[in-house]
Amino acid sequence: MQTEMFDIVNYDVWGDLVKKWARDAKTRPATIAEFEQQLDQAGVMAKFPQPFTEIVFIQPDYRSGTLLIKLPDASVLAETEKELMGSANYPLPLFYTDDMKDSNLENDTPAGRLLFHSKRVGEYTIKFCG
Repeated sequence: MQTEMFDIVNYDVWGDLVKKWARDAKTRPATIAEFEQQLDQAGVMAKFPQPFTEIVFIQPDYRSGTLLIKLPDASVLAETEKELMGSANYPLPLFYTDDMKDSNLENDTPAGRLLFHSKRVGEYTIKFCG
């Protein structure tokens, strides 16, 4: 059984929404229904796994001196390792191949770097680390 991952089509739009929530806690959805509504309104285009029934935001304060380590679910980790030992490829979002050339940004301008940053923030926020 392959774990269904939360996945995004428009990583830049998703990343901008995540940045909005990071900057202003009052804009965060309190329920999955509100979450889905905000995704739709922003045009995120998400593949949403059905098992999720609640939403929790974790935002560390790095000035507190607490190091927050987000560990992968052990069953997702084992499942992914098993698949990688077979014929499965290691999936990366397409924006890496679209935006990068020889480990440098294709569009290395301030606007291009901010756009890539939004995509990376979005990806970092939803991946299971599996």
